[in-house]
Parts: sequence; structure tokens; C-alpha cells
Amino acid sequence: MGNIFKGSNRAGPKYRLIVPNHIVEEGIKSPNHPNRNHRSNRIKTTKYSVITFLPKNLFEQFHRFANLYFLFVVALNWVPQVQAFGKEIAMIPIVFVLTVTAVKDAFEDFRRYKSDKKVNSSKCRVFDNTDDKHDFHPREWCDIHVGDIIHLSCNDIIPADIVLLKSSDSQGICHVETMNLDGETNLKQRQSVTGINYESHEYKAWRFKYTVECEQPNAEIYKFNGYVKLSDVEGDITPLNQNNILLRGCIMRNTDWIEGLVVYAGHETKSMMNNRNPRYKRSKLERALNRDVIWCVIILLFLCFFCAAGSALWLGQYEDSTVVPFIPFESSEQFNPYFQAFIVFFTYIIIFQSVIPLPLYVSLEIIKLLQIYFINQDLHLYYEPTDKRVECRALNITEDLGQVEYIFSDKTGTLTENQMEFKSCTIGGKNYPHVPEFDDDIQSETGSRYSLANISRNSSVMENLKLETEIQRELSCMCLRSVGSIDVTVPANSHKNQVQEFFLLMAICNTVVVSLHPHEDIMDDEGNIASSSNSLHVPTVSAKVNLNQNQSENVFIEKYTKLADSEHRKKLPPLNQDGTTPRASKSLLPPIHHRSSLDVDKFPKYTQRLEYMPKISTPTGSVAGSIAGSSIRSDMSRTRYEAESPDELALVRAASTYNCCLKGRTANSVTVWLPGEGEVELKVLHMLSFDSTRKRMSVIVKHPLTKDIILYTKGADSAVLSVLSKKYREEEEYIKMRRNTEEHILEYAMLGLRTLCMAKKTIPKADYDKWAKAHLEAESSLEDREEKLLDSACRIEADLELLGATGIEDKLQEGVPETIHNLRMAGIKVWVLTGDKQETAIQIAYSSQLFNPEQQLIVVNAENKEATSDLMRHHLEEIILEEKTPQETETSPPTKKKEYGLVIDGKTLAFALEKDMEKLFLVLAGKCNSVICCRSSPIQKGLVVHLAREELKVLTLAIGDGANDVAMIQMADVGIGISGQEGMQAVMASDFAIARFHFLERMLLVHGHWCYSRMARFSAFMFYKSLISTMILFWFNLYSGYSGNTHIDSLFLLGQHVLFTAFPPIVNGIMDKDLLPETLLAFPSLYKVGPEGRTYTRLSFLIVFLDSVYQSVVVHFVCYFGYFEGVGIWEFGTTMMVSLVLSILFHQAIETYRWMWPQWLTLILSFVFFYLFGIIIDSFFMTFDHPMTPYWVMQNTISKPIHAIIVLISVVVALLPRVIVRSVQMTVFPDEIMKAQHWEKLKEEEEQEDETQPNSRVASPDSGFDNRKDSKDSGYDNKALDMKNDASEQNGLPEVGYKNGRVRHRQNSNQRTNENQVAETTT
Repeated sequence: MGNIFKGSNRAGPKYRLIVPNHIVEEGIKSPNHPNRNHRSNRIKTTKYSVITFLPKNLFEQFHRFANLYFLFVVALNWVPQVQAFGKEIAMIPIVFVLTVTAVKDAFEDFRRYKSDKKVNSSKCRVFDNTDDKHDFHPREWCDIHVGDIIHLSCNDIIPADIVLLKSSDSQGICHVETMNLDGETNLKQRQSVTGINYESHEYKAWRFKYTVECEQPNAEIYKFNGYVKLSDVEGDITPLNQNNILLRGCIMRNTDWIEGLVVYAGHETKSMMNNRNPRYKRSKLERALNRDVIWCVIILLFLCFFCAAGSALWLGQYEDSTVVPFIPFESSEQFNPYFQAFIVFFTYIIIFQSVIPLPLYVSLEIIKLLQIYFINQDLHLYYEPTDKRVECRALNITEDLGQVEYIFSDKTGTLTENQMEFKSCTIGGKNYPHVPEFDDDIQSETGSRYSLANISRNSSVMENLKLETEIQRELSCMCLRSVGSIDVTVPANSHKNQVQEFFLLMAICNTVVVSLHPHEDIMDDEGNIASSSNSLHVPTVSAKVNLNQNQSENVFIEKYTKLADSEHRKKLPPLNQDGTTPRASKSLLPPIHHRSSLDVDKFPKYTQRLEYMPKISTPTGSVAGSIAGSSIRSDMSRTRYEAESPDELALVRAASTYNCCLKGRTANSVTVWLPGEGEVELKVLHMLSFDSTRKRMSVIVKHPLTKDIILYTKGADSAVLSVLSKKYREEEEYIKMRRNTEEHILEYAMLGLRTLCMAKKTIPKADYDKWAKAHLEAESSLEDREEKLLDSACRIEADLELLGATGIEDKLQEGVPETIHNLRMAGIKVWVLTGDKQETAIQIAYSSQLFNPEQQLIVVNAENKEATSDLMRHHLEEIILEEKTPQETETSPPTKKKEYGLVIDGKTLAFALEKDMEKLFLVLAGKCNSVICCRSSPIQKGLVVHLAREELKVLTLAIGDGANDVAMIQMADVGIGISGQEGMQAVMASDFAIARFHFLERMLLVHGHWCYSRMARFSAFMFYKSLISTMILFWFNLYSGYSGNTHIDSLFLLGQHVLFTAFPPIVNGIMDKDLLPETLLAFPSLYKVGPEGRTYTRLSFLIVFLDSVYQSVVVHFVCYFGYFEGVGIWEFGTTMMVSLVLSILFHQAIETYRWMWPQWLTLILSFVFFYLFGIIIDSFFMTFDHPMTPYWVMQNTISKPIHAIIVLISVVVALLPRVIVRSVQMTVFPDEIMKAQHWEKLKEEEEQEDETQPNSRVASPDSGFDNRKDSKDSGYDNKALDMKNDASEQNGLPEVGYKNGRVRHRQNSNQRTNENQVAETTT
């Protein structure tokens, strides 16, 4: 994808030159410094600065059309000829709205500033060559520059992109954890730069005086090219590649210390270039409101033109300006009907300004803020183990949580715990399920009982793995004799041999790194080197026995290392001069003889019996346990395994739990502990790494006793079973073994386990020598190297002997399958965008119910653009053809529509996202129920979300937990970060942060639904308020000569919006609930109301407008005809104002679903405050916009009976149609929400009846009454479990019927009844 952010690089130099800063005398800021143009390591993710905040924030706020309109009205009101209200009063609303919003935005950005400051102030040790001291000194990250050499210790976060110069490992290797970058917690191996002799000395930071040339900064995290220039001689260089660079945000693991040269810093690092600046987000509902505000403008212009035209016509009736009633003119020159129409047009803009509800926006800000508070207080979104609550970081898109149509999710750390667990294995066709003791329904085929290996989490063994006793018995005498099958008592094809070979393969066929101690750096945080005299060396036990190679075949050399049982073994030795950690020396032992002849006094610990191991019989006699007793268990408890692949780690830990322990690894050997022999070393001849084509990895070792060359292979079942020896297709015994293994693999897959198949092969010496020579040529090839290596590996991985298979669980977070199922039931499409390999992603998809067995899987993997296009078109045509095929006839029952799942890898996705193919990709993806994009880079994730959002016009949500998810989180309409184990970058870039994925269900189905429902109804009500008050002023002007005068004081007009009727709708927008949380979670299909926009549609504004016109007509003309004997303008206006306020308040009461004391209180207090305000104001000579003062008008008006009669009649007649329509709708034409509300009421009535008659019902087996207490505890009401499962599957909503005089409830058969899956709300 290249450098898409730094477009200028395309025209600039292809490479950048980097000079180590310690060889340059001038400072980095000097104009002559060679690195002066490179950016520093300071980062800035804030949107504003002190200087840019005001103009930039105002620019963003004036995206809202209403704000622009009211700014225009304020300016217009300052024109003397046009002025309608007091200038100062007219300014208050817009200033208040802009101020509140600015304060909120400043608060959000200040939190980002504090996060940046925390990151920038982190410390790192940087080499300083001042005064030739050659020291490292601590320096803040923001002060690191390109060209600096930095020193890092184990578990340090890498502050910038650096080229690895030196590692504490003797081979120059270090390991990094890249979960903050690509979401994977498996370790990646990196290699220090080779080919530099440092003038025939060992490496020192001050001796690195070479320049580095590398490519310009770009966003490609899997690519790096450059070289170290060793001299001025052309071609005297050392190349650099991806294996030599450590990227910012990664964590160093399994290495004492490293030193590296900074090549990219700050915003030029690859991780930061994958993060885009947060964009200003406006909710979908807000965009709809902006559309309806335009309709308000149209209405406003119509009313103003109409009144202006009426003014011209009315004034045109008079030839003399002096006879115009009530309208004085300063001179006859001003009496021009058309000029007066022009002036009065702008006057009416001010008078009718309330048609655009400015209080709508400031009220929305307040409601959203308090909605967020209650979401944050929901204890069901609190995760106790990490003490994390939901964190709402964006305060303006809460209602979007209720309108999500597409969810884009990361996999690792988001759907999964990122913890692999060994669950089952099958060996030689026998299944060993390793089920818990309490699961009596599943038994091992061997009939063995299970025991518990209760090992610490910090050890290299698995905790709570249920061990199979038969496997323990077979492994207890495992030694090199039995593994090589040279012991005549162990037949080569015996099951015991297969078990031992199987576990040896699990222990050595991997790339797991072994750490025997915690990693410590000899340099402290201040850059001081620890004195070696204060360190203690680890004592070792060493024994060496020289044996004659011509002796019997039982004689062989065994190497082992055993730490002495001393308290000093926990202390670490100092680093050697070459930077390596001192290691214990190897020792040799004589061969193992029969257990009966073992010298117990000499080897007391080797004969200790495991507590859980019974006495067993072996071909060589009775043995009390294994040689690997408590001593090896104690040793392994201090051993730490770190792997590139989490499934490899699970296999090694499982083997270690059975005492077949991986003890160490070098480039040419692997050391293991065998239960029946102790520590042995195997020579590694070749390691054939895993690749996505072969889907296998292999290790070729040399047997130390027989000198046999043995290949051990593990991989996907399809990749291993296809290369088995032909005897597995011809001989009955082996056919049966293969068939049983395949059945067990299928059982594991159906349980959602990841399966790996194991096989071996003994290679004749001549065949191996021939293959090794060809393989070396392939490794040395400069052309088509990858293809030749693939072909070479496939040649040796043939004619294998099957050992068995394993089932590993990539442990999902709790509740993930149920959450995804319910989200899909809610009509939300779920896509998974992951950097993991395809096989892993597919397995997780099945485990999480993203895929189901009924779905047809479409896998799109292509090598070029043309193949991608052809493949997608082919699958799309097949789907269309399937849809056109008749699925049912008159005689056959209807069949379920076929479902599809799409899987596409990163390379193919890059082609699919190109302009001319993106629509084809979207059409194909739209035909599928679920989509998985594998091996996706961070930029690709963002592009996929952007494509769906812009092309499909859907509301998107992205959720992830790592820095690799930042791009898609910021690109989505709603971004959610998981505050898990992968740092805080995703959280800081998100709109909401939650601790667990299953919290998303409650966030969307409950809080999202509530927020959308409240905001939609609140918005419609605010339009109603504005329109009805505007129309009342309009009707009055029909009878006032279109003069631009009002019959209601401006204080009352402004107070009506911001005081008298403002708080009840705000309280309803915060607290009203159309449905209980239990109902919303029980029926996920209710969520579809939001994405389909049923609560606030394009017709909602029209309905509100017509209703407002009707009510305003009733209020005005009831008052008009009620005062048939005549009335003063202020008394007339006061009566109309009382009717208006009461109509609005009772209208709000009709639209309220559930009453709580704050709603009652604000409703009553609002009207009381209005009355008191009118009485107090009218008690003084106070007015802003009229030559007459409304003195004592309120007191005089309310004292007359006609006032109360007019108010009562106008309010009842105005609201009666709404009451009738709502009643008919709820009884005759109920929608989904009303059905659910009715179901809740019936359920509540039945509960009350049961409380009064506790013994009136008899529990039936399917009624759920016997589980009433449990259902209540789980959050369901008691009758939630008492419903029939014969509901309509069309909408998943409860049907209500009556049987035998009693109410019966029915709900969808897909309803969950699991305990703790539905919880009660706290808001």
C-alpha cells in the first residue's frame, strides 16, 4: 500500500540517510545536523491547541445549520428597522449553546492531551557521548531523535522504530511481542545486524559509526528495506530487512537487553502512520435532524413571505399613512407598502425564529451527557477482575449505539482471551478427551480415571488439566530406547510407542523459547552498570563419564543439566563480557538400566513417586512412579515458555504436564526431559517452518542412540492426512486407525477446537543425504527461492506414519457465542477483521457462532488482481444461480434459505479494495451472512470499514483492543476499544471503552435502544414545541394587519422554550424506558427498530408539523371565540400562553412510557414555575419590546372564570386526537414495541396474581416454576421461563393468548434461559 500519508515522499528521495548522533558534534537542532529534518519522537493526538481551539471548534460547531441560522438572527436583530426582540435577550441562546459545546469538546481533547503527555514523558536510556564517557542516560521519549542509540531491557516498550544492533543473546536474537501493533501476542524473533566487525573489536555503542540508508517512512508494518554503509567503497554494505527492525509499541520479551539505532521516530513510525487523526463524528440521528431543520427553514421562509405579502396587501388598502391603525410612521416617505413588506419580512424572521429549535441542540448535549453517566454506572458493564467500568469518551453519538447495522471486530484479544488450552488428543485411533471429573457422560476409550494436575499458572505446565492415567502409565518409562524402538520389549507398532512418539513430537516440533530464569539487565534505569562482584553464580552439578563407543548398543551419551537444590538458584549471574548470560555446563550420565538396578542412594530424587501416580507394571518390572518425580516438577515450575504461536505453547505445556518437558533449545539442538530417563539432547538437522501453502511444520532430528534420522510433522488435518503412507489406504488395521482419527478430529471441530494432526517418518541415511543436498541448493537459490523451498519440504514430508491429533481451544471470552448470536438476531451483520492466519480465524468463527455448520464457506485466496476478480465473480454467479433455483414446490415443504460465509486473506483483500473491484467485493460480501478478512493490516481494516460506510450507507461499529485496530475504530461511526491486555492505544482512539466483548450486547440492545428511542422521541417533541408556538404567533398576525407585532411578551416566548417546558422532555430523554432491559435482551429483534429508523422516520416531521398546526389552531381559535365580548391584547395572550404551556406538558405526559418521581416532579414544577413567573413579572413595570407594559395582567386574567373554561376546553380538544390515535394503535395496530409492552404488563399482572395465590398453580416439567428462584437470580422475571416455545419466528416477539381463563405467554424458541446471561438494569 505504500506510504499513503506522506504523499510528498513520492516526489522526494527514495531513501533517507541516518547518521548516528553521537558522531556528530553539533546538536540535533543545528541547521548543519544531517538528521535535522527528521521528526522527533514527540506524539500529538489532540485535535486542538490553545491557539486553534476557538476557530477550529467554532468551525466544527457551525456544521450545524441551526447554529448558523441563529447567528444570522442575532445579527439581524441588531438592525434598528428590523428589531423585533431585545438585542441582549436574542443573543443569550446561541451564546449558551456554543459555550456548552465548546466546554465539552475542550474536556474531551484535554483527556487526549493528558494521555499524550503520559506517553511522551516515559523514560528510556539513550547513549550520550558527551565528554567521551560513553554512557547511557535516561531521557524522555519525546526527546529521542532519529540517530540515537537506545538501550532496552526485557518487558520494555519500544519507544521508536529501531534497527537492532546488539542483543544479550550470543546469537544476536531477541523476541518481541507485537500485540500492540498487529494484535498477536505470539512472539516474533528479530536478528541483530550482522557483518559489522567494529574494527576487530566487540560491539560497543560508541563504536557504531556507520551511516544507515533506509526507505522513507511508510505505513507498511511488514516491510523494511535498507542497508548499513560500512565504508565509502561501493558495494561495501550490510543489508537490512524486516527481521532487523523493532517497531514502536512492541514489547521486548525473553531477552535481557538490546541496543538499537532509531530510524523512525514519533509520527513517522509505522504504528503512528497507521493511526489517523480522530475525525469529527455526527450521529445518524443528528444528520436526520439537520435535514428536518432545512424543512423548518422552508416553513420559516414560507411564513415570512406569506406575512410580508399580507403586509403589502393590507397596507396597500390605505392611501394615507396617518389613517393606518396602530402603526405609526415617522414620515410619509416610509409609507411604501412594498418597502414595508421587505422590512417586515426580516422582522418575521426574528419573530418566527423559534420554528428552528435552538434549544434542541443544547438539550441534546445535556441529555447525552447524563445518558453517558447512567451507562457508566451500569454495574452489568463493570468487570471486577480488572476494576474496569465502561468508559464513554465521545459524548455526542450515544444514540448511534441503537442504530448499528454492521459490526467490524478484531479477533485476538477481542473475541478471545488469547489463551490456548489443550483439551483433547487422539493417539493411534484412541480418544483421550481429558474431560473434567464431574463430567460422567464422557469417558475415555481406555476406561481410565482422571486426576488433577494442580500446577501454578506461572509454571510451564497446565493448570487443571485432567490427566489420563493410561497416558501417564505409557509415558512413565519413556526413554530413548523406547522412542527409537530399539528395546525389544517395545514393538515398533505398539500403542505405547505411539504415545511416546506423540508426546515427544509435541515437545520438540515447535519454535518455543525456554527461559530458565527471569530476564535481568545489568544496566539500571539510570544507565549504571551493576558490578559483577556482587553477583552470585548459579551452582551446577556436573558429572562426566567417558564410554567406549564400541561397547554394546545400550551404551550412549546422555547430556543433562540439573540445578542444585540451593536457595541461591533463584539469583542470577552477571552477564558475560560478550553480553550473554552464563549457562550451566552440560554433564554426562551412563545409560539407564533396569529400574530394579537403579542406585536409589545415589539418585534419591529420581525415584520419588508422583503423588497421583499409582504403582504400575512395565515390561521391565514393577516401578513405583516415574523418574520425573517432584524434582522435575519443581524445576519446571520455574521454567517459562514463550512461543511465536499460542497453540505451540499449549502443546508444549500439555507435554510438560505429562513430564515430557522441553528444557532448552539452540540453533542445532533441542533438550527434553523424558520421564523414564531424565534430560537428553537431540541434534536438530533441519527445521521446516510452517507456511500457509503446506499448512505443516516439521523438525528433522538425529536419534542420539540409533543415529536414525527422524522427521516429526504437525499441521492441519487435511495437510497431514493427505501425505500419509499408502498403507493407511490399503491395510485394514491402518485404515481403521485413520478412520478413527478422522472421526475424533471431526468431534473436536464440532466442539470448536482447533485441530492439529501429528505424524512421523524415519528417513534412510542415503535418502536424507540426497534430500539435504537439494535443500541446501534451494536455500542458496536467488531466484524462485520460496517455490524451491516449498517443493523441497513437500518432497521430504511424504509417506508419513500417523501418530494422532490434538484438540486445542483458543479460549473465547465468556459470552462471545451468545453475544454474536443475539447481535445477528438483532439484524446486525458481523465482520471479523484479523491479522491472524486463515485457519485460526475460521476455527474461531465456528466457535463463536459467526459461522455455523449449515453455512457454505466461500474462501477467496488469489495471487493477483485478475484471479481475484475471476474468483469473486465465479462465487457471486453461483450464489445468484442458487437464489434463482426454485427452493420449493406445491408438494414439497419450504426450505430454509441457504446461508454463506466469506473468508478472504489479506493479499486478496488488497486487490479487492481497489477502485474497480471494491463494488464487486461489497456485492459478494453482502450476499454472505458473515465475513472474515484474514491477515489484514491496520490500513486494510480502516479501508474496509470506510468502504462499507461510504458505499453501503450503513452505520458501522468497529471494536478492537490493539493499536492495529485504531484505524478502523477511528474510521467507523462508532468506535469501541477493549481495555484488555494490549495497551491503551485502541481505548484512547475509541468513542467507548469496555472491558469484555460480551458487554457489547447490553451496550447495544439495551442502552443503545434506550438512547435512540429517547433521543428520537425527544427530537420530535422539540420540533412540536417549536412549531406550535410559532404557528400561534402566525395565526395572531392574520388578525393584526401583518404588522409584525406579538400578543405574548418576549420574556414569555423565550421562557417557554428554555424554562417553562424545557425540563420535562430533558428528564424523559434521560430516564424514560419504553421496555425493560430483560425484555430487550430476551427479544433481540426489538433492536431492529433503531437501524430501520422506525421511531424517527422521514414522515415523523410531517406528522409533527400537522399535529402542531392542528393544536395551534385549536388553542388560538378557542381563545379567539371564547372572548366573544372582546379582551385586551395582553389578557388574550396570557390565556393563550397558559393553554399553550399546558398543551405541551400534557402532550409530554401522553408520550411518556414509564413514570418515575423525577418526571412527575419536573412536570408539576414546570407549570408552577410558569404561573409564579407570570405573577411576579407582571407585578413590575418590565418589558423589552412593547410600548405597553403587561402590568398586573396575569393576576387579572386568572381571576376570571372564562380564563379557566377556555384553557380547559382548548387543552382537551387539542390533545384528544392524539389520545384517540394512541389508544387505537395500541389495541388494534400495535407495533413490536407495543406488543412487548403489552407482554410486560400481562406478565406483571400474572406475577401479582401468583404473589396473592402462591400455591394455586402446579409446577409442570416444562413450566419453569421449579426453577423460579434461579430465573429470578439470573435477571429474568419469573414468568420469563414460563412461556411456550411456539412463538412466531417471523419477528421473535411474544404473542399473547388466553387459555382456560388464564394468560399464557409465548416467546421465540431461540430465547436464552441460561443463568447470568440477562441482568437487571441499574438505571
